[in-house]
Amino acid sequence: MLITRRSDYAMRICRVLQDGKVHNVREICEKEEIPRAFAYKILRELEMADLVKSERGNQGGYYLNKPLEELTIYDVASVTEGDLAILHCMKEECSRNTNDIPCKVHKEFERIQEILIHEMKKKTIAEIIKD
Repeated sequence: MLITRRSDYAMRICRVLQDGKVHNVREICEKEEIPRAFAYKILRELEMADLVKSERGNQGGYYLNKPLEELTIYDVASVTEGDLAILHCMKEECSRNTNDIPCKVHKEFERIQEILIHEMKKKTIAEIIKD
């Protein structure tokens, strides 16, 4: 699992939207130093996952659909990063890891991935960004 700048930007977007108000993309980008093209893509993904909502019009923009107390790093990263497998062979069948001959390396990375996902689900974004 490669956690990229995309997830970092998504969490920064959530930080701006935490006040429950509608914020336009320009405002979000200025507050969190996010490139505008990137922000549009991320907001679209967050909206498709129902984490944010948008309002059209002159006073339109984006707002959180769920409180930060209900969102974890895992919730955001799973939207922005897609598949959270830390090894390519964990996404598909691996010829070196079968039921007959399990791969010990694969099993160890699987264990590490479970720990990582557990930790990503442990705290809400609200707890993390609290002053």
